[in-house]
Amino acid sequence: MQRYLFRIAAVMLLCVTAACSDPESVDNARISPVPETTPIFRSLAPQEAKALIDSRKDLVLVDVRSPEELYEGSIPGSLLMPFGELAKGAATLPAGKPLLLICAVGGRSYVVGRYFSGKGYGEIYNLDGGISAWKSAGLPLAHP
Repeated sequence: MQRYLFRIAAVMLLCVTAACSDPESVDNARISPVPETTPIFRSLAPQEAKALIDSRKDLVLVDVRSPEELYEGSIPGSLLMPFGELAKGAATLPAGKPLLLICAVGGRSYVVGRYFSGKGYGEIYNLDGGISAWKSAGLPLAHP
């Protein structure tokens, strides 16, 4: 118990010291510059995604599901780039264009989006709820 209280006190002391330090004494060489363009990563509801598709002709739709999952339908115009291939580095997302990532329920596309957003891709959107939510919203699907 005493060791636990000592650790809490040490952490609190560290926080107080950091909060009360003189900002002028901070070594500016250790401060990272703010990037001029901050990457955009955002999840969109199906209706928002549809509006984005309709308004942005440069938008690339990337479906990260497996080929076997396409029986459920796909958003017209989307490119199939399975999650497994992206994870292995066997495929990479198109650079320099805004991307809308799609999967079955939004989980895999979210992971891919967070990863590539951290790699400097400028504008990435995730279809929240995936094809399941798109279908529930009554939005158009292409079937093989």
